[in-house]
Amino acid sequence: MGAPPFVAEAVDGRVALVGDVEAHEQEQLIEVLDESSHGFRHDLLVDLSAVTFLPSSIVGALARAAAEATRNGTSLVLGVVERTVPHRVLEVCKIPYRVLT
Repeated sequence: MGAPPFVAEAVDGRVALVGDVEAHEQEQLIEVLDESSHGFRHDLLVDLSAVTFLPSSIVGALARAAAEATRNGTSLVLGVVERTVPHRVLEVCKIPYRVLT
């Protein structure tokens, strides 16, 4: 039996992802981010502090979403907690992030 799908909770300019974000869920993730940021036209914080698995394809999708937001004059910020899987992955990939407290 595989891991349960990730959960995305969107509230007021913030999307909190929880669980394993698998490669095959890339399209669903982009849809959540697109909807939550109104077409990447409003600032969005993506809270990755409760993510337990973050494959390279998802990292790439997050980076493309952040680039799309920048092109639209807004920001999509990836938030992590130090010493978690997302923190280590984004650090190794040199993807900008904000440390959440």
